[in-house]
Amino acid sequence: MKYLISFLLLLTGCAGADMNTVQDIDGNVYPVVRIGKQLWMAKNLEVTRYRNGDSILLLHDDIKWSTSQEGAYCMYQHDTGYVRDYGLLYNWHAVSDSRNIAPEGWRIPTSEDLAILVASLRGDTVAGVAMKTAAPGYWHYPYTGADSSSGFAALPGGYRYGPDGSFHTLGSNGYWWHNRGSYELYAWSNRFYSYFADVQRDPEYMEFGFSVRCIKE
Repeated sequence: MKYLISFLLLLTGCAGADMNTVQDIDGNVYPVVRIGKQLWMAKNLEVTRYRNGDSILLLHDDIKWSTSQEGAYCMYQHDTGYVRDYGLLYNWHAVSDSRNIAPEGWRIPTSEDLAILVASLRGDTVAGVAMKTAAPGYWHYPYTGADSSSGFAALPGGYRYGPDGSFHTLGSNGYWWHNRGSYELYAWSNRFYSYFADVQRDPEYMEFGFSVRCIKE
């Protein structure tokens, strides 16, 4: 029996760990939620190192942020008090770096992953209801219909604007990277959006700072 248990743990990539959580290289622990057949982090990434141990650049300076050609992160308004709830904001260079910001066995979601997620939540016109947290004090009015039913527990962590390094929309909008662009949720809409910041066609979006949720490989 003990050999069977060990084998099953190895198959999940979580041997010796809580099956409901995943830990990054910094030791941060994230809850995990199953949505359909997928396993997602139920909290935004806050890692400061790539998987190989190299540090990700912390950039406060607005000009340096807007011109950086390497992976970088920041916290909203440079305030560490936001990190516990909202995680960190990363530019595209950090998300696409081959050293990988996702924990071992996890990755940045693809647009196909998101299509599967949305389909399992009955389509993009209602997915936002299930994906947004219903916990009070996060999403601004009108806070349309959030019920936390999926367990994704999305928070409106805002973003950092690439061209000038300024911060916007905490409390009303949430933005997350996928492997070719970003996806969004808004306080005033139940819909899930996935058409902004197509970095393959629009390289100016590479310096935007968005949140990250990883998916199990």
